[in-house]
Amino acid sequence: MEDTAELLDRTGEAMAAGRSRRFSGFLDKFVSALATLLGLYILLYVGDVFDWLRWNLYGAHRALVYTATLVLVFLLVPGGKKSPRDRVPWYDILLAAGGAASSFYMFLNWEQVTRFYGQPTPMILVLGVTSLLTTLEAARRTVGAAVAVLGGFFIIYVLYGNYFPGFLFTRGYSLARMIGHFYTSDGALFGLALEIFSVIVATYVIFGQFIQVSGAGDFFLKLGISLVGRYRGGPAKVAVVASSVFGTVSGSSVANVVVDGPITINMMKGLGYRAAFAGGVEAAASNGGQIMPPVMGAAAFLMAEILGVPYWSVAVAALLPALLYYVALYFMLDFEAAKTGLRGLDKKDIPPFFRTLKEGWFFIVPVVVLMLLIGYFGYNVAKSGLYATLVLIAVSYCRKETRLGPAKIKTSLEQGALAFADLGAAAGVIGILMSAVSLTGLGMTLSSGLIEASGGHLWLLLILTAIASIIMGMGASTLLVYIVLAMFVAPAVVKMGVDPMAAHLFIFYFGCMSLVTPPVALAAYAAAVIAKADFWQTGWESSRLGIVGYIVPFIFVYQPALLLRGSTSEVLLTATTAVIGTIALAGAMSGYFFGNVTWWQRVLLGVGSITLIYPGWETDLLGIALVAIATAASKLANPIASGVEASRTSVE
Repeated sequence: MEDTAELLDRTGEAMAAGRSRRFSGFLDKFVSALATLLGLYILLYVGDVFDWLRWNLYGAHRALVYTATLVLVFLLVPGGKKSPRDRVPWYDILLAAGGAASSFYMFLNWEQVTRFYGQPTPMILVLGVTSLLTTLEAARRTVGAAVAVLGGFFIIYVLYGNYFPGFLFTRGYSLARMIGHFYTSDGALFGLALEIFSVIVATYVIFGQFIQVSGAGDFFLKLGISLVGRYRGGPAKVAVVASSVFGTVSGSSVANVVVDGPITINMMKGLGYRAAFAGGVEAAASNGGQIMPPVMGAAAFLMAEILGVPYWSVAVAALLPALLYYVALYFMLDFEAAKTGLRGLDKKDIPPFFRTLKEGWFFIVPVVVLMLLIGYFGYNVAKSGLYATLVLIAVSYCRKETRLGPAKIKTSLEQGALAFADLGAAAGVIGILMSAVSLTGLGMTLSSGLIEASGGHLWLLLILTAIASIIMGMGASTLLVYIVLAMFVAPAVVKMGVDPMAAHLFIFYFGCMSLVTPPVALAAYAAAVIAKADFWQTGWESSRLGIVGYIVPFIFVYQPALLLRGSTSEVLLTATTAVIGTIALAGAMSGYFFGNVTWWQRVLLGVGSITLIYPGWETDLLGIALVAIATAASKLANPIASGVEASRTSVE
C-alpha cells in the first residue's frame, strides 16, 4: 500500500503529510528551516507582533508568504513521474528562483508597486509574466492540471476576449495592461484569496498539525471508540465520530481520510465489512468534516469575506445541514449493521470512557476556547485560531507524554507550513480569476447569460449549478470550485430571489460532494487505496452514504429555515422534522427501518423523508403519514423488529 506522502501526492495534496522529495544534508536542513520559520512567522503575524514592532507589513505579508510557498513547491514537488525524487533538477531551481524573485520584489516594494498606474516598466512586465507562469506551474503540481488550465484560460480570455462570441465578448487587453492589473493591483493575484490563505487558512492548518503532534487526534479517536465502539456497527460509527471531529480542524477531506482511515477502515474490515463499504464510510464521514462547523475549511472563510458577514454567521447557517448529513450517515450505518448482523467491537478492544476522558480531557479545552472566541465573543477568526493553538500548547503539559516541547513545536510548525503550501498556488490562481473578472466585467454578463440559458427557472439553474460544481471538483480543490462559481453563478442565483447565504452554501456543498462523487472522487480514491478496494465500488458507496449532501442544498435554497433563519418556533419545528426525515431517508437507502422493508416501503420512506426535510406543515403532515405507514408495515412484517439472520455475520 502507498505510504501517506505518496497517497496525498496522488490526490492533489502533495505536501500535506510531508515532503514529496526527500533530501539529506544541506537541502534537508534548508527546507526544514524554511518551513519552520514560515509557520512561526505566520503565527507571529497573526499575533500582531510585527505591528508592535512598528513593522506595518499589510499586503506585503501575502507576498512574503507566497515567496516561501513557491520555493517549497518547486523544491519538494516533482514536475512529473520521471522527475528525480532525491535531488532538485536545474529547471526546478530556476522556477523556484523566478517565483521567489517576482513575489519577493512585491514584498520589498509593496507600497510603490500597488500604487503604480500606467504603462508597466520592463522590469515589472518581466516579473509579472514570471509570477503568472510560476503560479500556473505550481498549481499544476499541487492541485492538478485542470486548475492550471483554468487559470491559463482566463489569461487568454483577458488578452483575446474580443474574439469570444455572445455574452462572453469583451474588449481584448494588451499584455502590459493585463500585467499592470494582475500583478500590481492590490486586489489581484496578491489580493483577497492570498490574504485569506496566508492568514486564516494557514493558522488553522498549523493548529491542525499541533492537534496531531500533541496526541489530541488520538485522544478524540479513542473517545469515539469508547462512546460508540460497543454498539452494532461500532467501527463504522467510530469513523463518523472521529472524522467529523478531526475534519472540523483539518478542512481537508483527503487529509482526513489519510489520518483516520488506516485505523477506522481496518477496524471495519476486521469485523466483516466489505472493503469497498469500509472505504466508502470513511470517505463520506471525512468529507462531512468540511461542512461541519466550527472550522469548515478555506472556502468557508472566503465565503464570509465575499458575503461581508462574520464567519460565525456562515458556521451557524451551515450547522443544521451538517448535522443532518451526519445523522443520516450514522443511522444508515446502524441500519446496515442491524440488517446484516454486524456486531460492535469486543469489550477488550474498547478503552473505558472515563479513563480515556481522564487521560486527555484537557484536549477539549482548546476546542471549547475556539468556539467561545469565534461564536460567543465574535472574535477575529485568525486570532481565535492562534489563541486556541497557544491554549493547546499550555494544556499539553498536563501529561508528560503529550507535552509540546520545542522539538514537537518545531515539527508542528514545519508540517503545518508544508500542508498549507499545497493551497498557496491555488490561492494564486484564484487571484488570477478574480483579476480577470474585475477587469473584463465577466461576472455580470455571465450571470445574465445563465439566467437566460435556464429560461428563468430557478430549479433548472440550480441543477446546472450542481452539475457544474461536481464536474469542476473532479480536478480542483473545494476552495477553487467555490470561488469560481461564487463569481460566476452565485450572482445569477441571487438575482432570482435566493438568499445570498443559501446561494453560496449551495455551491459550497456541491463542491464538497465532488470529492466523493465518481468518476474522480479524490476522498473516495484515498479511502479505496487504504482499504485495498475497488475505486468505483468505494466511490458509489461513499456517494450513497452521503446522499443528504445532494438533497439538503436544494431544500435550503427554497426554505432558508434549514439555515436557522426564521422564528424560534419555526426553526425548532424545521429541525425536528428534518431529523426525523433524515432517519427515514437512512432507512430507505439501507432497506431497514425497525426491521427489513420491502421495495414499496422504501419508496414511502424515501418520499416521506423528503417531505419531512422540506419545511412546511403541509409537507410535514404528508411525510409523517407516509413514514408511519411504512413503519407500521415493517412492524407487522417483523414482529421482533430485528431483521437479523443469525447465520449472517458479515456484509455480503
